[in-house]
Amino acid sequence: MISKKLLPASLLLAALAAPAAARQKTVEFRQGDALSGPIQSARLEQTTFRRVNGALVEGPRRLTSVSTYAPDGKRKEQVSYAPDGSPRAKYVHLYDDAGNEVEMSFFDGRGDLQMRRVYRPAAGETLTYNGDGSLRDRRVVVTRPDNTQLETRLYDGAGVLVERSVNERDAKKSVWSTYRGDGTLKKRDTHSLDYGGPHHTESETFAADGVTPVGRRVSDADAAATDLRAVNEGHNPGPRRTRETREYDSHRNLSKQTTFRWNEATGEFEPAAVTYYTITYYR
Repeated sequence: MISKKLLPASLLLAALAAPAAARQKTVEFRQGDALSGPIQSARLEQTTFRRVNGALVEGPRRLTSVSTYAPDGKRKEQVSYAPDGSPRAKYVHLYDDAGNEVEMSFFDGRGDLQMRRVYRPAAGETLTYNGDGSLRDRRVVVTRPDNTQLETRLYDGAGVLVERSVNERDAKKSVWSTYRGDGTLKKRDTHSLDYGGPHHTESETFAADGVTPVGRRVSDADAAATDLRAVNEGHNPGPRRTRETREYDSHRNLSKQTTFRWNEATGEFEPAAVTYYTITYYR
């Protein structure tokens, strides 16, 4: 074994730095990100179906977005594209060592900053700024001792309360009630808490009086989240049914997502569009 005393200074510093580099935090689970793991890039392409001689035919794929991730997983850049292939928007997300999103910037297709959102997890608040740097709104989160969310409050740039959401939960369900700034009920979401099992959610929206229901959505997903169905009520001429199926890769990230539309004539769902995910990993 070569003594450290005999190593040149540059080699000694490199040897000492190597363990620290090896311990550098790599983030694989990011707040608000639908994808997880040591992702290098994600390419999304979409195709739609049309009828040809009575049969549904899948059209050509169109690039909709490309996301690239830093090797440490703490930066994500996503560029979305218009149908003509030109850049439509760019989003830059920054994360801390725990995977909390600490900043998000939104740029238009020309590269001009339109919005910047700064997260302060320790303070439980999120600040959103316009492209000119002026404050657009502030969101405050109040948590329980177990760190689950108890209440969120949204204020506009002038500090006026715009919206308030309160959570009530027990062993079987979680209910979020959202109120307008004047205190009237705006929306109520009831989620089942069947951890590891199928998921059921009921959402109701209310008129300005906070009493009259104006819409209702009931959605169900299987335990593996491969088949998601919903019924939206309060629409004319009647309820609107939706369905989505998902396929996953070995990292449990989406590889294919198919949306369906309800065919009243046949009484069945038929495919409407497909999103294909092409994901590369660092390892």
